[in-house]
Amino acid sequence: MPEKNIIESMQSVVGLRELGITAITFDLDDTLWPCAPVIAAAEEVYFAWICKKFPPIESKYSLADVIAMRREILESQPALKNDVTEMRRRATRELLAPFGASDADIQEAVRVCVEARQKVSFYDEVMSSLQDLSFHYRLGSITNGNADLQMIGVAHLFDVELAATMDLPAKPATDMFLQACDALGIQPERLLHVGDHPINDVAAARQAGCRTAWITRYDDSYPENTGPADINITDLNALVELAPPIR
Repeated sequence: MPEKNIIESMQSVVGLRELGITAITFDLDDTLWPCAPVIAAAEEVYFAWICKKFPPIESKYSLADVIAMRREILESQPALKNDVTEMRRRATRELLAPFGASDADIQEAVRVCVEARQKVSFYDEVMSSLQDLSFHYRLGSITNGNADLQMIGVAHLFDVELAATMDLPAKPATDMFLQACDALGIQPERLLHVGDHPINDVAAARQAGCRTAWITRYDDSYPENTGPADINITDLNALVELAPPIR
């Protein structure tokens, strides 16, 4: 999105105080860090582990085959979209069972992948912006993925950490937004949710009654048939500018 449009959008908002915001939740993947390289690296670590543990796999399957197999499982069991770790566990069991894998082997393969998945690289301004915003607001995370803020090392900045599970539906369901509000002890209109996805973040949070900020780092176009966010930003520094000054 051109800088001029971002500035115009921000000028329409006097500040987060005027919006009545007392807490901010963030999507994680592609909001605080780029997702694709993290997942690609984790897939490589996962595949290397299972090939080392079960060498015949490498002559029968490629990493692309394994990823395709997991997609087929998701198509046949769409509820698994709510829990990416459980989806990987079931796919790993289907892949490794014919090679004599034990439950412990399957658990370890999943653990290796999930641990590798936590090796994220934050966008440049994220850490300083989160620290600044934490002076004024309680912070939370709402994700459909399995990033773990404790393992990543930033859990101390967040009051609430929510991830989709089989019992807590993935966005765009409103459940996680409402649960975050309950955990923070606020009404939805006091919560600002920040995310990169127009549907899963902006539309879903708005449906829950929350304020919204759309963050676009790659000059993306916002869908014309989706209601706009309250705020459009290109990085978290812009959000800090809308917060009260730190004295």
